[in-house]
Amino acid sequence: MSNSVDKLFPEELAQKIKNRVLTDISISSLKPNPVNPPERTASNSAFLTLKKGIRELGVLETIHYCGDTMTLINGHRRTICAKANGIESLMAYRYDGLSKTERDILFKHLNTTSNSYSGSQMLHTFLCGGKVEDKYANDCNTIIQIGDYEKIGVGMEYLQTIRDKRKSPNSFLSGVYEYCKVIGDQSMREKNKVLYWMLYVGTAHRIKSLISLKCPAHLIKKAVNTKKPVLGTWVITAG
Repeated sequence: MSNSVDKLFPEELAQKIKNRVLTDISISSLKPNPVNPPERTASNSAFLTLKKGIRELGVLETIHYCGDTMTLINGHRRTICAKANGIESLMAYRYDGLSKTERDILFKHLNTTSNSYSGSQMLHTFLCGGKVEDKYANDCNTIIQIGDYEKIGVGMEYLQTIRDKRKSPNSFLSGVYEYCKVIGDQSMREKNKVLYWMLYVGTAHRIKSLISLKCPAHLIKKAVNTKKPVLGTWVITAG
């Protein structure tokens, strides 16, 4: 029996984390992390509450950044709110000698373990080359393969469209699988057709609801093939 224990971090990264340094850093010298989804720093009620709290009490939680690139790892909202309140410097943990992969691993740990991280936000991270769960990455790559059946590059366009819609690839992929099961055709050609339909004609939710409503398979397939919506509920026709 193996006595090995699964570890969150590679040994080398774990050592760099232990060697982090608490320092006072000028906000103006910090750079935003490209893998951080922009909606994470959007102005909403939670953001405004944080901004007010920082105005009254200052920044209570330490931020984290990469010392070699000055890129933020964690604390984007706190940094923005602090700057808006006229604060010029913050206490921060500096990590030295991080590779991009190590920075992405640390970003993922600090930003997704305690705060909700939606499938859409994770897609932003994936598209920017950041670290995501292996299953999620596999789903994204499957979307790419389905799109590239039509033409190389279309798969990435599909992913970008999903991101623009603020949706998760998982919803579209489950729609593809349900559709192909119902029509009895698992070919890449049919997967490409229904993925296109969900992106530009209907939605992933629409495909799945039609299937749950027992819409005849030939009507759903006709709508997908003709790139038209499916109208109605119980008496359903391809429009």
